[in-house]
Amino acid sequence: MRRATSPTIRARLRSAARRRPPGSTAAPPATRALGHNLAPWATALSAIAAAIGLFFSATVASSSVDATRKQLERDRREQAGRVSYWTEWAGETSETVIIANRSLDPVTRVDLWFYAPDAGIDPATHEWIFMGFDAIPPCTRLVFAAQDIDGFLRGYGVLPGGAPIRAVQFFDSDGKNWSRDPDGLRSAEHERNDGEDLLAAPARQEPAEHCDK
Repeated sequence: MRRATSPTIRARLRSAARRRPPGSTAAPPATRALGHNLAPWATALSAIAAAIGLFFSATVASSSVDATRKQLERDRREQAGRVSYWTEWAGETSETVIIANRSLDPVTRVDLWFYAPDAGIDPATHEWIFMGFDAIPPCTRLVFAAQDIDGFLRGYGVLPGGAPIRAVQFFDSDGKNWSRDPDGLRSAEHERNDGEDLLAAPARQEPAEHCDK
């Protein structure tokens, strides 16, 4: 059974139908409000996601650069890191000095540095004394007898045992000047002020153990 409507209501409905464009439907008010409220949130979430992506990209790039820099530093120090020295007691005061080059390339322009501030001589004149020689061949160690070192230092007024060795300075195959001392490996810092370049090392040559082959 159809419900009766008044003529006024029917007239209003016909008027509304005429004003609405053909095929158009009115969006429910709740739907329009929801879409309007979601738009700012969607924009904000997109911006946050983009910022996070940029952060992780920058972090990965920084880590890659840092790893490359560390690898280059390791490569730069590789040969120099295979050059070392140590001492062995030979009597009450004197020491035998051993220098080993465990790399596959020679190191050149080698200096032994002796520290002599308490040797009974003027420290301003003879604080550091160097003994220089041409090179250490690959996979070779040089053994400097205590009497040879004492004889060399005696020429500078140093008594036996009065000037212990404190560093070895040398050039690697790339021409970089290095210094090895008890604190480790670093760029060379000693300047040749007092000492002598002997050309050939007054030492016995022996094969170096654990050479990088």
